[in-house]
Amino acid sequence: MTTLGQALDPRRNSINAIRMFFALSVLFGHALPLGGYMTGMPKLFFDDEIPTYALAGFFVMSGYLIAASRLASRSFWDYIWRRLLRMYPAWIASLLLVGVVLGPISRMIEGKSGYDWTSGIDYIVYNLGLKLIQLNITGTLDDVPVAGVWNFSAWTLFYEFTLWVGMGLLLTILGRRYLHIGVYLGLVFFTLVKVLDRFVVTYSSSNYGAEDTAAKKIAEANASSFDSLVASFEPLARLGIFFMAGAILYLHRDKVKLVPAVAWACLALCVGLGVIGWFHVFAALPFAYVVMYLGSSPRLSRVNYPDDYSYGVYIYAFPVTQILATIALDHPMPVWVFLPLCFIVTAPLAFVSWHLLEKQAMKLKRLTKGRDAPVIGVS
Repeated sequence: MTTLGQALDPRRNSINAIRMFFALSVLFGHALPLGGYMTGMPKLFFDDEIPTYALAGFFVMSGYLIAASRLASRSFWDYIWRRLLRMYPAWIASLLLVGVVLGPISRMIEGKSGYDWTSGIDYIVYNLGLKLIQLNITGTLDDVPVAGVWNFSAWTLFYEFTLWVGMGLLLTILGRRYLHIGVYLGLVFFTLVKVLDRFVVTYSSSNYGAEDTAAKKIAEANASSFDSLVASFEPLARLGIFFMAGAILYLHRDKVKLVPAVAWACLALCVGLGVIGWFHVFAALPFAYVVMYLGSSPRLSRVNYPDDYSYGVYIYAFPVTQILATIALDHPMPVWVFLPLCFIVTAPLAFVSWHLLEKQAMKLKRLTKGRDAPVIGVS
């Protein structure tokens, strides 16, 4: 019976194809509300929006590949250098694209004169640290359906890099022998945060009768600080659960058997958890199994390989869609025109970004003389 480690050929797998599928899911999921065709993103099960499942898949694969990268890196700093090269150049390019190019273009499309260059430069500078501190540029995106946000998709990058750093520190502190313990504890911690996130507000508001006003106010005041603590960790936990699940599969890749019946059972469990609203709390491991089972298949090995355009699609799609939404204000278009157009305009940016920036930047990883053997050619 084939194991995951045996099946996942570094040169013939479907990981890049699946990553592109997830990137397109995010693109189209955001394009519908950005274009004004829906009031929110499309949902699959209850309150879970379709792009959230794509993010879960992204972080499963990230956990798997990042665990591989960390274990193969020469040192913590060698590892961090390689991670920065993979994420940061294209991120800076996306900031410049918005602050210097798309911002002024949006003013022109709207027939407005002038451009607040100070706000445009602030957008670049304040967001350099990967965390979205400034979402908008003064005087832009005032009239589009989702106003005042240039690139909300990028909110995940800060948490992804945080998880990358965390994986690097885990190996540095625990060593190879005990790394799995740290990853297990990470999964347990993130799951606990998600459980608390589901229950803490309900508990704080339902255990006191309306007549016990004083006790209720005290309880709400105490719960407020705890809620804030849970809420501050929730975005990291939401993504970290799936990241740790992917890392666990990598650590046990030579023991995890790839069995079709198990994959179908895991998929059924994921659907069931999605239906009852608990997918993002307890589905990480079964979902990770399904994703990596599909990723190990060579059937889509020629899609998006050896080049990887999925990251470019992910970070450029949102601002491109906002520009098209601005155009659509005066030139309305049906959804079947708007959605393909979002991809058609984003794709060349992702192509150029990969070949002229991302791929070139990754050549600098040789400066630290690491010895990693990536799972896929561009990891």
